Amino acid sequence: MTAARRLVSLLLAGSQLAAPAVAGAVTVGLADQKPASYADPRARALGLRYARLSVPYDAATSAPAQVEAWLSAVQGAGMAPHVAFEHLRTDDCPGAPCTLPSRGRYGAAVRAFVARFPQVRTYTTWNEANHQTQPTAAHPEAVAGYYDELRSACPACTIVAGDVLDSGSYTRWLRGFLAAASTTPQLWGLHDYGDVTYGTSSGVRDVLATVPGRLWIEETGALVSLRNQAGRQTLLVDESRVALAIDRAFALAKVNPRIARMYVYQWQAGPLDRFDSGLVRPDGTLRPSYTALVRDLAAARTTAPVRWTAKWSKRGLVLRATCRAADRACRGRVSVALRTRTTSHRLTRRSYRMSARHPTAALSVRVSTTLRRRARNATSRALLLRVRSLAPPAALRTLTLRLARPA
Repeated sequence: MTAARRLVSLLLAGSQLAAPAVAGAVTVGLADQKPASYADPRARALGLRYARLSVPYDAATSAPAQVEAWLSAVQGAGMAPHVAFEHLRTDDCPGAPCTLPSRGRYGAAVRAFVARFPQVRTYTTWNEANHQTQPTAAHPEAVAGYYDELRSACPACTIVAGDVLDSGSYTRWLRGFLAAASTTPQLWGLHDYGDVTYGTSSGVRDVLATVPGRLWIEETGALVSLRNQAGRQTLLVDESRVALAIDRAFALAKVNPRIARMYVYQWQAGPLDRFDSGLVRPDGTLRPSYTALVRDLAAARTTAPVRWTAKWSKRGLVLRATCRAADRACRGRVSVALRTRTTSHRLTRRSYRMSARHPTAALSVRVSTTLRRRARNATSRALLLRVRSLAPPAALRTLTLRLARPA
């Protein structure tokens, strides 16, 4: 047995990583440009469900072989493809040439792509659209038009409207998109390298405060080094610290339920690449960030699919259930009992159901005047919940929610 196969066996036995990678509410995928990355047994052992690729918007004619090879590798790994469009290969923004396509030219190009690669059902209108390396950096209104063209080209597809990097005036760019948009999109993208590299949350927080709906972290990762156009290294981070970036990415997703998907970028960079956030070093050995990803994925699978809260109302209690599953589809049954320090009183047994459109449900529970008085006079009180999750399926869970003293 090779070393790679032994590693995969240990991962599967110790962390059960063959299961789909879901971190509480967020589904985790891999963003990497190289087909070979998806054939690596160490990558496959992670159990990731989605893969992301950035291509020129004219890739149906300028790079069809590259796309075909990548799609074949992703399909072989059992992953669903996600394609993000960006500038032409000949562009050199912010220098020249730097060509902003007309809406008609973009529309014709993406229609050609959708027709040529019908297996792709998830798209991003423009990759890192606010960054200076893209001709769209000062033109959010153009990307709003491109979004309409892409929706028209593939009405049944899932489409990320605006995708930004947490650098510069990204919130201004998003506001410009919203002002120019013909509709109000409900899916957005963010590359949160600033947050995870420097231990902040301002990028995620600012974007969530600016746009409605769900947010996908389209790129996140442990940034190791950056080089400028001349090849000179401008940033170098100690590998013992970069694993913290993976932990921070999971922590940000956990506390922000509107984050529904997260792509880790990247699998492996070349020795002279300008950007390196690889889980694997250029020499093929694993970095600490890979170990962190394994650990975080395993820990995240223990997260309950529904978060429960409770508070007193005029007639009893209001239970609020928030679905944290990746597709925001949760249903099941819950039994509710009120416990004081000395006694326990069964209140109700109810069904619950949430969806992507309505991810939160409120359940009203009647409490008699006598029982409410007992709860008020008790030195402590709590709700006992026995939750049977049917979708996503999960083992029976018993939860205890502490209650304030009723009025």
